[in-house]
Amino acid sequence: MANRSERVKNSAKAGGSVIHDPKKRNYVIAALVIIEFIVIYLSYIETQLGVAGQWALALISLFAVGSLIKYLGRFPGWNFFYMVGSRHGIKTIDNISKKHDGFWSSMPLWGIVLGFGIVAYPLLKGNINKKLYAFGMVSLIAVLLLVLPYLTVALQFLHIPNLNSTVANSAAAHSSGIDYEGIAFDATSIIFGFAGFVFVAILYSAANFIAIAITHYSAPIAALGHQAPGVYPVIPGLDMPLVAGICALAILLIVHEFSHGVLARKAKVKLKSVGLLLIGVIPMGAFVEPDEKGVEKLSGLEQTKIFAAGVSSNFILMIVFFALMLGTILFLLPMIETNEGIYIVSTVQGYPAYGVLQPGMHVLSWDGHAITNISTIEAAASLDHPGSAVTVTTNTGTYNFTANSHGLIGVSLAQETKFSNGFLGTIIYFLYELFALSFMLNFLVGVVNLLPLPGFDGWRIYSTNIKNAKFVNFLAALVLIGILLNALPLLAYI
Repeated sequence: MANRSERVKNSAKAGGSVIHDPKKRNYVIAALVIIEFIVIYLSYIETQLGVAGQWALALISLFAVGSLIKYLGRFPGWNFFYMVGSRHGIKTIDNISKKHDGFWSSMPLWGIVLGFGIVAYPLLKGNINKKLYAFGMVSLIAVLLLVLPYLTVALQFLHIPNLNSTVANSAAAHSSGIDYEGIAFDATSIIFGFAGFVFVAILYSAANFIAIAITHYSAPIAALGHQAPGVYPVIPGLDMPLVAGICALAILLIVHEFSHGVLARKAKVKLKSVGLLLIGVIPMGAFVEPDEKGVEKLSGLEQTKIFAAGVSSNFILMIVFFALMLGTILFLLPMIETNEGIYIVSTVQGYPAYGVLQPGMHVLSWDGHAITNISTIEAAASLDHPGSAVTVTTNTGTYNFTANSHGLIGVSLAQETKFSNGFLGTIIYFLYELFALSFMLNFLVGVVNLLPLPGFDGWRIYSTNIKNAKFVNFLAALVLIGILLNALPLLAYI
């Protein structure tokens, strides 16, 4: 939990705005909000502008509207960022903090185990119930094996350059043999938790981009332009669905910060303010500002609980929304979907189908078996064995292959589905978007907040429990350099 008194300064000046009537002022602000939503939507659909043009249109309008709303509403903040706070939020936090002592005492420690894996026990200096520690480790392993593989479902709603092709190629490669890279990441996560997962992922991706730039030294930017960026800011309506994206962000930010506030109040620390931080009309953060002097007087364990409460709540929401997303896929989507057949997503280099079958081709039959859905393609392909002849008929012709030593031809397939546009279809698909985005964003926000960077929850957790400041600073510098290197592919879009 960041020190809000350091990050946020009240810049509202004495005097009024040009509109003195509060009702008229509110009407103007509401009109600005509606206009901005329209502009963001237009930037989303105007793909001919290119990635840079879409971003420019969205950001310029957000900056302009944010500055106007901040001025008209006399909201505290700076430049185009502004904060909307309420005393009612503090009262709500107070009421919540008076209930469910057992849950609020255990929840942040459970989150620490997910966040730091096996090393959570020595990190907390053994100040955790062994049963809770064991439950946290079981939860971590269950999430790694059963929950995170479904992130690819949610990633389809993010419109990030090269992201979908990268995910498809990765899935195809992993289906062709043992996923040693995945095993390594899982082992890292069990030992060091999600903090280790995101730390290694950042450094691994950074090293990969450096290797690509070196091997393509004659045109490194062009080569990197074919890669999905390792870091990429997302804005609802630009990179993901507008309404579902805003709702998902608002839910995770409010729950995250309220959890910090509840643990602070349980430790008898006063809260100064609570609210949302916005840029234009997009919630970019939430804040609960406790009395820092009160926090500093607490024991290291109590401070850690406060700092870990936000990411812990994100992990809980991740699991809840995963269950809701899965339930929607299994029980609600079949009510509104129409199967349009099987199509090719990608092929794997070094396998027979590579360079022959192309993404987008529709598969009509496999070894003479008619293909209508995922089940029929799996049944037909299961009969292939090393060296067997494989005949694939698509909408562009018939192709013959010889299966490799694994009995595979190296193709990744997916089922094309269309959804009803009626009222029921719209509602169900919106819920699908909301649940999927909430599942993914809660995981991403949770793990990124574990990074040892100033302003992040991880920084406070590391600094409180690791007394070697030089080591913590070294980790922060390493992560920051890794993040900057992960942004290298964005140079291709400037």
